Amino acid sequence: MRKILETERLVLREIGEADLPMLHRIFSDPESMRYYPAVKSFDETAAWFGRLAFRSYAENGFGLWAIVGKAGGEIIGDCGITLQSVPGGIAPEIGYHLRREHLGRGYAAEAASACRDHAFEVLGLDRIVSIVSPENTPSLRVAARVHQRWETYRTRTSAGAEVNRFLFVSERLATAAKIADAGARIAEIEAQARSLQDQSRR
Repeated sequence: MRKILETERLVLREIGEADLPMLHRIFSDPESMRYYPAVKSFDETAAWFGRLAFRSYAENGFGLWAIVGKAGGEIIGDCGITLQSVPGGIAPEIGYHLRREHLGRGYAAEAASACRDHAFEVLGLDRIVSIVSPENTPSLRVAARVHQRWETYRTRTSAGAEVNRFLFVSERLATAAKIADAGARIAEIEAQARSLQDQSRR
């Protein structure tokens, strides 16, 4: 499979059909899918990557890629760029999923930051985003480290429920200085997320 990029600890490469059973370990795991409506069957996992990996590679030149740990040489998750609906239209978005035993080691931020840089330096994109639910604290912390700014908006799920979402944004021509002091940014974002969750419960 074609290698896309490399970081200190990770290789991101295109996904092949043979990778789907390993990736399904993530999508069938309730802990890994905690912030999704439900776990996925194998057929649902295959359809997910059929749309966001295989078809996206052909149509867009990017998609979800396999994250391979250099230390063990095995797939530990996926991370990449897909097209998603956001306020104002369709935007390229960085998303990721990790096997539960690899959570909390900084792999998500490492892979997502590399995807951001790849989007600007190789793909020539001007803007890239991440969409995060307020209750998904781990992903809020990752996005705070990766992106330059954020805003919140209201949207509807496929089931018709109205929900809050964070939209994190990075722009190619913006200064990297805006990503400084991640600790203060994370504290501010978490406080805002708690406020949004309180509002939703009322």
